[in-house]
Amino acid sequence: MKTVEVEIIMNEEDVISLFYAKSHFETYEILRPLARKGNKFASYFIGSMLVSPIDQTIEPNILLGIDFLKSSAKAGYPPAFEFLGNLYAYNERVNNDQFVAHTFFYLAAILENKIDIGYHLIIEDEFKISGSDVNKSKENAKSCIEVGLENCKLLENKQ
Repeated sequence: MKTVEVEIIMNEEDVISLFYAKSHFETYEILRPLARKGNKFASYFIGSMLVSPIDQTIEPNILLGIDFLKSSAKAGYPPAFEFLGNLYAYNERVNNDQFVAHTFFYLAAILENKIDIGYHLIIEDEFKISGSDVNKSKENAKSCIEVGLENCKLLENKQ
């Protein structure tokens, strides 16, 4: 007997509904295969669950979570860049790096066409990032866009 694999396709709304309807463990089990196949929404939610689980049904794994968030970011999902920016700016379990945080926030702003109102401006003010570093960060972000997000060195997975 031949086994037939069924391809599940989920859009952002489907993934969000699932995320709020089930335990993290159930959601994780459903989304993990989709994330491994490149679904940017599934990757984002798997990453966020691993970094900061809401319930106690899955074990936190910040490094693996960051890898899933980077996969989502490589696929161009702005919330993944914002989540990564927040991690690098504020999370005590990540080596804080305001330059990297700024670059992630600026990438989100570019993708959302909101460079005049993005979180990168808050980071610049809050952490008093120098004008030189702001310009370097913006150049890094623009370089990522030029080479394609999937080739961006900032988004390389560590695991």
